[in-house]
Amino acid sequence: MAVTSTLTRRSIAVLPLTDKATQPSKPIGEVSISEASAQGAAMYSRSWLLTIYDWWVLGIVSTYAWACSVPQYTLPWFRSNVRKGQHLDIGVGTGYYLANTDLTGTQVTLTDLNQDALDATEERLINAGKAKVDEIQCLQHDITRPLPSSCPKFNSISMYYLLHCMPGPVPAKTAVFSHLKHTLTADGVISGASIMGKDVQHNLFGRLVMMYGNWNGMFDNRADNAADFDEALREHFEEVETQVRGAIFLWRASKPKM
Repeated sequence: MAVTSTLTRRSIAVLPLTDKATQPSKPIGEVSISEASAQGAAMYSRSWLLTIYDWWVLGIVSTYAWACSVPQYTLPWFRSNVRKGQHLDIGVGTGYYLANTDLTGTQVTLTDLNQDALDATEERLINAGKAKVDEIQCLQHDITRPLPSSCPKFNSISMYYLLHCMPGPVPAKTAVFSHLKHTLTADGVISGASIMGKDVQHNLFGRLVMMYGNWNGMFDNRADNAADFDEALREHFEEVETQVRGAIFLWRASKPKM
C-alpha cells in the first residue's frame, strides 16, 4: 500500500507498519494499524455507541463515575485551549467538544482510527453550522505513528478521553508527544483529559466501569497516574499545567522542547 502524500478533505493516510515489535497488524479500510490500537477504536464502530456516547459517557459516567462534570470542567478546559488557525482533534468521539466550542477563524482537522467516528463528527459540525464542508479535513490514522508530512502546523491540538484507551503503560502512551510536538506552531498548545487508574479515589460506579472497560479492551489504564503523565509532558514541553478533577487528569502544554 502506498502512503498518501497529501491531506485533503476525507483524505486517508495509509501508514505501513515499520516496527516489527508491534506486529501483527490488521487493516481497517485502507489504513494499516497495530492490533492493540484497533481493539479500543473498534468499539466506536458500533452505531449505537456513537448514538448514546454523549448521554452515557459525557453525561452519566463523567459526572457520577469520574466525578468530573463535562459542562463544568472538561468542556471549559477544551474551549480555553482551542486557538484560531489550524486545530487538530485526535480521537474525535462524536464531536461533542468541537460542536460546543466557538470555531470562528479555526480550520479543523479530525483524526481518528475509526471512520464511523470521523463521519459522525464531520456531519455534526456541518449540521451545527460550526464549519463548512471545505473547512474540515478528515484523517483516518493511528496516532502512535507520526502524522503525514503533508499536514500543516497546528495552533492547537486536543486529545480528550483518548489516552486511557491507548494500549500499554504510560511511557508507551506519552511517546506520541515526541512526534506531536513537532506538529505544533511555536506558540501552539496541546491539551487533553484522561481517566486515571491509580492514585485517585474511584467510587463503586467508577470501579465497575473501570473493570468493564479494561476487561473488554476499551480501556488500558489500570496503571495510569497523574504523576507519570505530568513527568512525560515536562520532558517534551517547557510549559505544562495539570490538574486532577475526581478521576480525570486535565492537562495542557506549550513551548515544545526540540
